[in-house]
Amino acid sequence: MGRRLGFFLFSCMTPYRFIGRNGGIFLFIPFFLLLSMQAGAQSPVKGSLVIVGGGLESNNKGVFQELIDLAGGAEAAKFAVIPSAGGAPVQSFAYFRSELGSYGINPENVYLIPVAMIDDDSTLTVDESEWKDNGNDEGLAALVRKCTAVWFTGGDQMRTTRTLINADGSQTAVLEAVWDVYRAGGVVGGSSAGAAIMSEMMIGGGTSLAALDRGVVREYSGDDFPADSGVLVVRGLGFFPHGVVDQHFNQRSRIGRLAVVVGETSDTFTMGFGVDENTALIYDAASKKIQVAGAGGVTVLDAKNARISRVQKRTKWENLSVSYLEAGDSFDPETRIVTPSSDRKAIEGMEAFSEPFTNQVGLLSLDYYSFRDLYTRYLMDNSRNRSVQALNLISQDTGVNLILRKEKTSRGFFSGTSRDERQYTVSGLSMDLIPVRIKSMPLNKFR
Repeated sequence: MGRRLGFFLFSCMTPYRFIGRNGGIFLFIPFFLLLSMQAGAQSPVKGSLVIVGGGLESNNKGVFQELIDLAGGAEAAKFAVIPSAGGAPVQSFAYFRSELGSYGINPENVYLIPVAMIDDDSTLTVDESEWKDNGNDEGLAALVRKCTAVWFTGGDQMRTTRTLINADGSQTAVLEAVWDVYRAGGVVGGSSAGAAIMSEMMIGGGTSLAALDRGVVREYSGDDFPADSGVLVVRGLGFFPHGVVDQHFNQRSRIGRLAVVVGETSDTFTMGFGVDENTALIYDAASKKIQVAGAGGVTVLDAKNARISRVQKRTKWENLSVSYLEAGDSFDPETRIVTPSSDRKAIEGMEAFSEPFTNQVGLLSLDYYSFRDLYTRYLMDNSRNRSVQALNLISQDTGVNLILRKEKTSRGFFSGTSRDERQYTVSGLSMDLIPVRIKSMPLNKFR
């Protein structure tokens, strides 16, 4: 812990650059991160995290059972639900309490922690927007400490940080209580916005294409961050210490924005974790190990050996490492070792696909192929391709070419009998994001 804190203090005193609007280079000294680090440094953390990428379905027994088991089992578990991110906070609480009830949790052991910013129109006698200052309510903090689990609902993650972090940067009483539950061995979980808040640096908004075009934005005071303004990075709650967390990952093509955040802040955190919908990244703080549960996967981006340079006011990333884990897989964030589920077999020599990949314009705009398709069906599980490329338009004359390559150290594993329903584990792919100039003209002008 001492060595980690020493490194952190050093990094807080070392300015690092990030790219802002119009390609300007800014220096930022992340002193605000020291506050969240102090919270984690007070005593060893014994608890766990269940970080869900959004869209958690009621029949996802794998995720719900993990959450309940980590909370002490159905008989002993007590949940504090904080709906601070929600636009309908009471409805969010009631829905999650109902879901827990279907898995044997007594509804009387699920407590609403009334911290929120938005009024819920389903309640006629209560204005939930008046809960915005409840983060410093000592009675609520005491109720949180009686629980074995804390759950953050979805919505807008900026609402959670605004209600649980004081204006001077200190933690509210409720946030301190959540940390106490986590340190004592309880579980802290959340979905969608409740996943984004888990890391020390939080992604507050933005799209992949906007991030590649405009870079990282550090400050925004409005209610809704404009999607085309870049990628907003602010302070999170800091429960997950190994990198930046993103959510709705494969479904919303967020590989671009996570790559920008990891690349531009790699002096502090070299890894990013993209969690798919209906999927959980489960972190054990004592062992510092990650496991995956649920229907999708977790993508790990590692910039430890990446090369980052500038090309005509744009950033070029080379040699970002990409790994991908699905249910049953595990990952050690300190050694970077991926361990596939015991039922997986090595893909090499047993590839299910051989068709070539056609460069598909617009991958990061939610077009035909998903990012998962690229590194499974068209690359690792493909006997023909050693690399794939996807050109992504940013404007009429500029774009980014995304290149994925198999390396000598790349490994792939699969389970399942049907080739179209395979589950995958992939490690050690290499990814480049190369800025390009695009010129178009009528066909009759070509010779």
